[in-house]
Order: sequence, then structure tokens, then C-alpha cells
Amino acid sequence: MTDQRKHDHFIHAPERRVGALGIVRNPDGHVLFVEKKESTASHTSPYYLPGGCVEENEPFLDGLVRAARRKMGVTLEPGRLLAVHHMYGKQWEDHYSREGINLLYDCGVWEKDPEFELGPDVARVSWVAPEDMRGLTMTFTADRVDAALRALSGGDVEVLADH
Repeated sequence: MTDQRKHDHFIHAPERRVGALGIVRNPDGHVLFVEKKESTASHTSPYYLPGGCVEENEPFLDGLVRAARRKMGVTLEPGRLLAVHHMYGKQWEDHYSREGINLLYDCGVWEKDPEFELGPDVARVSWVAPEDMRGLTMTFTADRVDAALRALSGGDVEVLADH
């Protein structure tokens, strides 16, 4: 195989994860987080945003709705794109995290909590004030939410990079 064909991204596309995540707020401005039942890796936090990885050939918004329904038993109604986060591939002590792109969408303000039907790997859902996110979530998760909230306050869609 020629060097030219080896680097043709249409023939040999790089493997990347794509995540679609929702920003759900309550009237007090708190953001909805999902908490995993278990987090065994030392570099992770059990708190994450609703949504998850998009399946192959699945539209981004469909993946967001599917993942939220599976984890929380609710149907999100995603709106506009708020932020894009490019996560570089990274070797951690106990595993390799593949490069990924995460898309954050506005999923509105909920006046009251729906009846959640939590999936088997979910401990609970929690409303978290933006000022309380740091230390509770991974730094990159808090950075994503901050960027999304700036967009919701009239700012532009931001593109973040790295962990």
C-alpha cells in the first residue's frame, strides 16, 4: 500500500468516539447530573451529563435521546448545539481513553422532576449548582457545562479541546 493511501482518511478513517450530551436545567439554574453506581478508575468521577456515546450510523440527537432514556427512563428534547469538546486520546494508568468528540445540546428547563426510571448502572440523578460542579465532576465536565451555560446566556458555541 502506498504511503498516500495509508493516510487517506476516507479509506483509513481514524477511530473516534462521538458523545451527545444534554444540558438540562431547573428554574434555579442547577444542572442535571447522572451518578454511576460504581466508578473503579481513580481518575474518573461518578457524575456525568445525561446522554452518552452515539452508535455507528446513529444521528447525534437520536443517540442522546436513546442514551438518556436507557439511563434515566426519560425522553429528552434536545435543541440547539451549545458546545463541542474534542478529547484527545490519552493513556491513563489503568486504561487508554480513545479520542472523542462530545456535542452538548440544550435540553431545556424542567419545571418539575419527571418520574425517573434509573438504569441498572445509575445510582441517582442530582441537580447541581454550577458553582458546586468543580470538585464533584471531572474538570473537563465542569468546563463543558460552563461553556454550554455561556452559550445559553447569549454566547457563541465554543469548541473546547483536551482533558
